[in-house]
Amino acid sequence: MDDDSFFLYGIGEKPDALTLGSLVLEKYWMPLIARHYTHDPLRGEYLEAHAWTSKLDNLVLHGRTRVSPGIGVSGFDIVDLRLAWNKDQERYVTAKSGQKITLKDPKAFLTTQILPNPKARSTLKLWLSSARSDYVMNMRWARRPKIWFLTGLYLLSGARTIVRKSSSTHIDVGLSSAIVGALGGVPIGGSVSLGQGDMWEMTMGMEEEHVWAAQYRLIDAKYISASTSATKQNEEMALPPTMSLYKDILNLTTDAVVDAVPPNRAAEVITIVPEEAEEEEESEEAFKEYEKRLEEAIRMFEAAPPRFLER
Repeated sequence: MDDDSFFLYGIGEKPDALTLGSLVLEKYWMPLIARHYTHDPLRGEYLEAHAWTSKLDNLVLHGRTRVSPGIGVSGFDIVDLRLAWNKDQERYVTAKSGQKITLKDPKAFLTTQILPNPKARSTLKLWLSSARSDYVMNMRWARRPKIWFLTGLYLLSGARTIVRKSSSTHIDVGLSSAIVGALGGVPIGGSVSLGQGDMWEMTMGMEEEHVWAAQYRLIDAKYISASTSATKQNEEMALPPTMSLYKDILNLTTDAVVDAVPPNRAAEVITIVPEEAEEEEESEEAFKEYEKRLEEAIRMFEAAPPRFLER
């Protein structure tokens, strides 16, 4: 995957808090505040077996709401990333040293390391059961939940952040080069003006190693009938990982009506969404309403006695 599949954060996170294999529900731009599952850190031989690691020096990460391949700066090793939160316009993070770590095979890691993990599986079952409930599916903005799978990291040491504070939209090679050249002499909290209506502020510095950028893949879960599953098993065909859901305790139908998820469609197939299908436009109103309804459903499932959840 290209570097523009990474998201650049405004503050570094501790390496043990934001790890490869972690899962984030909906809000990847605030991964430790949103509902999430944190996978155990990969270290030593385990890290070597599952991930590629590159050592980096004097790195500059450049984040924009929309990455433009045409923005390049001669004389500087600048990596273009997307911003984790699209209301910011532009940001640079410089670092004395760092590491880029990415999973070698995200699909295989999801299948063999994440889905068999009891804690990860329990988390996914709660999220998916809540998202498939009548309470959520009958709302105006109903859709599949967005579950983000963390597949890559930039770990930086001696990092500093400079953020664009003006409303100017003029970007060119000369301006970017000037920004990078001026970074070294600006103290934390100080600003630098480079003309053309642009003001840049040095907002933060962190000497210890932190995660400053993360790469995510969207994972999805779709219903598959029990009969289809049995047929594939009989024919010895490969079947993606499946998971049964909790009973829909939020079913809005009468007791005389069968549960919202028919018995022969009570399984979910867990897959990674193709990159070209990840981007979906959604209004802020739709996102907020869906997020609110989904969170309410999750809390009700969490509060329910376990005996009420099993089919």
